[in-house]
Amino acid sequence: MDAAKDRVRDQYQRSGDGYRESVIHAKGKDLEWIAEEIGPSSPPLLALDIATGAGHTAFVLSRVCRRVVGLDITPRMLEIAAEEADRRGLDNITWFEGDAENLPLPDRLFDLVTSRIAPHHFPHPEQAFAEARRVLVPGGRLILVDNIVPDDSATDRILNEVETLRDPSHQRVFPIVGWTRLLEAAGFSTVAHVRSWETPVQWREWMDRARTPTPSREQAWKLLQTAPESVQQKLGFDPTADDPTLILRKSMWICRK
Repeated sequence: MDAAKDRVRDQYQRSGDGYRESVIHAKGKDLEWIAEEIGPSSPPLLALDIATGAGHTAFVLSRVCRRVVGLDITPRMLEIAAEEADRRGLDNITWFEGDAENLPLPDRLFDLVTSRIAPHHFPHPEQAFAEARRVLVPGGRLILVDNIVPDDSATDRILNEVETLRDPSHQRVFPIVGWTRLLEAAGFSTVAHVRSWETPVQWREWMDRARTPTPSREQAWKLLQTAPESVQQKLGFDPTADDPTLILRKSMWICRK
């Protein structure tokens, strides 16, 4: 396993419990949008949730799919997900340790693949998307949800630097067009960007959830405090506030093999 993936595993072994109850991860409105996209008729026989984390997407899939596999590279996240599934009485989910960029699974196995708020941690997201396509049956779908950055270089650079200081396992958040190109390069027959929305976060809670060390918090704060006013406005950041809000943006794509 390379150094970037070691950082992911180490980060979430340490901070995973913070994602069990995180509002963005556990209760985001996109969870219901995913269920709506799948629809109640002809439920997929087998679904795969890549980088399942604390299992929130897998829990939703378990309502609308016959059987679900939740895959993650971090053992602690899988423990958290399994504990919560047991608490909820969900018996149609299997938890599986594995690498999104090298899925230990055969070709053409899954009717549906999802990955939610995770590929920005992948060193090679295009490889993960190609793997998702490989394990889908012909006509199968990938539903992707992830963070996006505004399409300007200053905001892109500053936000990605702040994200890396907050969580060293962060790799890259792309603009909408960047994610779309990566999905198209993976070989899907159709790639449709279907939604975008904003998710405000409070600075302290956001940093606390990742257990960001004080020196990194201070450096990230300074980056935002000294950023151009245009960048601060796009991120909804008020440098005079004691605990400012930061606006994170997300999008959803539906891709078909």
